[in-house]
Amino acid sequence: MKITIIGAGAIGLLLASSLEKKNEISVLVKKEHYNELIEKGLWIEKKVERKRIEAKIITEMDNPEIVIIAVKGYDLGLVSEILKDFKGKIIICQNGLKMLDYKTPNNNELFAIVTSIGAVSLERGLSKFMGTGRTVIGNLYQQEKGKMEKLFSNEYFDMCDVENIRGEIWLKAAINSAINPVAAFHNINNGKLKNKRYWIIVREILEESVKIAVSKGIKLPQNPLEATEKIIENTPENLCSMLQDLRKGRRTEINEINGLIVKIAKEKNLSARLNLKYLKKIKSTS
Repeated sequence: MKITIIGAGAIGLLLASSLEKKNEISVLVKKEHYNELIEKGLWIEKKVERKRIEAKIITEMDNPEIVIIAVKGYDLGLVSEILKDFKGKIIICQNGLKMLDYKTPNNNELFAIVTSIGAVSLERGLSKFMGTGRTVIGNLYQQEKGKMEKLFSNEYFDMCDVENIRGEIWLKAAINSAINPVAAFHNINNGKLKNKRYWIIVREILEESVKIAVSKGIKLPQNPLEATEKIIENTPENLCSMLQDLRKGRRTEINEINGLIVKIAKEKNLSARLNLKYLKKIKSTS
């Protein structure tokens, strides 16, 4: 199968590595990064070992059958122009709630991946695998299950196909709304969130976000608190993506996570006090 991944960040490279054995993989990168990545290559670091990813590096579409979008939520709109003539299957893998409203350019079959694995972008073209976690894939338009999980090896992703992918997206967004801004603002790894002073805040934000999800009629597939605890236990040394972005002076996804939850709360006349508090905190440090 010919598959193009848009985005060479931490998760995008793990996806490429997971797919390369049985498929023809290309990674679409920004033109200004092309020469550097061609020279250096694309790599995965796992523990003390590094493995080169055997994927073609491109800057323009090369007629794939499947496209995987692995860019930040705020860049989702830019991808539409890249995909304007693409008629194959699209898979989105990113944080936040923005992908729930994504309109495909040609009525494409649309899937989403939700993952809790840990990964860090050490430098451009190099992703470090930090720990495994639950990963699911499902059809966003509630169409027939496509068994897309069979595409991926289980080296990094223990992936399964689900019907309630929207519930999974909301569950991950609620968890991220609690883990990411707290860890990012206080400059700590995931494991330290279990410290009492941070854990109280995480729990309260989570409860607030879950209440807002339920108000939308969302059926969450797992107990949110238990799922949050499991993520922290599985990735204690991981730095959440929001903290990675702050440390590198990059734009965060706070608007696509807590910002959208605050917006929905206003529409539902519900309190999002803590989401708003940490939305402002992260924006003040960006």
